[in-house]
Amino acid sequence: MSRAISLNAARQIDALATDAVAVFLVIIEHIDLEEPLRISSDNAERLSTEPLTYGTRSTYGSIDGTPRPFYFTGMQVIPPDDEEDGEPTATLVLDVLDTDIVGLLTSTTIPATGRIAIVMADTPNLIEFETAGLSLKGANGDWGQVALRLSMKDLYDEPYPATRMSKERFPGLHR
Repeated sequence: MSRAISLNAARQIDALATDAVAVFLVIIEHIDLEEPLRISSDNAERLSTEPLTYGTRSTYGSIDGTPRPFYFTGMQVIPPDDEEDGEPTATLVLDVLDTDIVGLLTSTTIPATGRIAIVMADTPNLIEFETAGLSLKGANGDWGQVALRLSMKDLYDEPYPATRMSKERFPGLHR
């Protein structure tokens, strides 16, 4: 299945060399967080001087359309695997921002939800690719990093057709 991307992004993908940078924007939401946790893989813009923080400003995930700060942290995105028996699970390895947030995300019975978007650094408000509806399945970490396992609902487990062909619903099939 193909996805529509901007003409500039398509040209940069096909180019032999380019100065364009793809940026991951991650939003993690939890009922116990006051605001969603916004994380960026790009450190091009200084967001504040005290404390010194870098990141990206984007309207992604903003309800009113105002740019919100996404704070930079080192991250590695591991795409979902292709295992037959399990649901597709993506792994997001982050440098630990705050140990309190990691404890909050992993200690409650209500899972956090997440969204991941890819934008180009020069157009942070234009979403090139988005994966929404992710649920935090687990987290483990050491040495200043935490690995968050995010998963979507497995669509292959849904019956097709949506209703079962049972004797009660379709008696003509079971004569």
